[in-house]
Amino acid sequence: MFRKTEVIYKAILTLVLALFICVGNGFAEEGFLPEKAEWMPDISVSNDFCTKYIWRGQNLGEEPVLQNDYSLSKYGITLDLWTSYTLNNDKSKDGGRYSEYTEVDYTIDYSFSPAELLGLMGSDSWEYLEPLGVSIGYTYYTFPNVDWDSNGFDTHEVYVGASYDCLLQPSFTWYWDVEDGKGSYYQAGIGHTFEFEQGISADLGMTIAYNDEQWTTASGWSDMNFSGGVSIPVLTYFTVTPSVGYSVILDRDTYGDAQTNEFYGGLSIGFAY
Repeated sequence: MFRKTEVIYKAILTLVLALFICVGNGFAEEGFLPEKAEWMPDISVSNDFCTKYIWRGQNLGEEPVLQNDYSLSKYGITLDLWTSYTLNNDKSKDGGRYSEYTEVDYTIDYSFSPAELLGLMGSDSWEYLEPLGVSIGYTYYTFPNVDWDSNGFDTHEVYVGASYDCLLQPSFTWYWDVEDGKGSYYQAGIGHTFEFEQGISADLGMTIAYNDEQWTTASGWSDMNFSGGVSIPVLTYFTVTPSVGYSVILDRDTYGDAQTNEFYGGLSIGFAY
């Protein structure tokens, strides 16, 4: 009898192979869903298998996880539900978290272009504002099935971010945990997308962050992350994306000796309509 993790791995591999077979048979451009009505929101779903759970430089689980994301977007407003399910089969690891949901997050985000907003207000926009995008949002973090010294808790975070559509796609985001995490996390990043035939693309990115006492008692340049992935479109609405990442701890005093440099990988199957 197979263990649960082995069954899940085989299911993922079978699905990926089936999708690639469909591409090979020439179905990649066939749309099988009706044309979306104008009033409908954009629908996005992703199912990600990750070798470990790395979050802002911190290792939150040595064992593999399944992380799912579901979102609805319209008029710049996005409602998002994100979950993390541990595939750990050994209760002696990852604090006893064992084949169960360990995190469920709820996010509302508003993203807009300042140039377009000025245009709607009847004001002339400056040319340099056109590539600028701004996001503001709120996330409610919950941790079911996690024993926080027998006192489970939830926490709340607000954020403001900006990106500029130019060479290297620079971005900056400020995350402020207003409750249990108490503190700020500032993250700057750059990246580039390489476009290939058949709609295939490759993304490379790097982020660096400063942690000001968020989930820690110290402040400092906390972590740097390098990431890369290849997105392969399948059956019009689906995307298969294998990815790798490497997280580097910059200041041992910020997170303490418990956190180390980490190499991790993942496989994502996404749907967009």
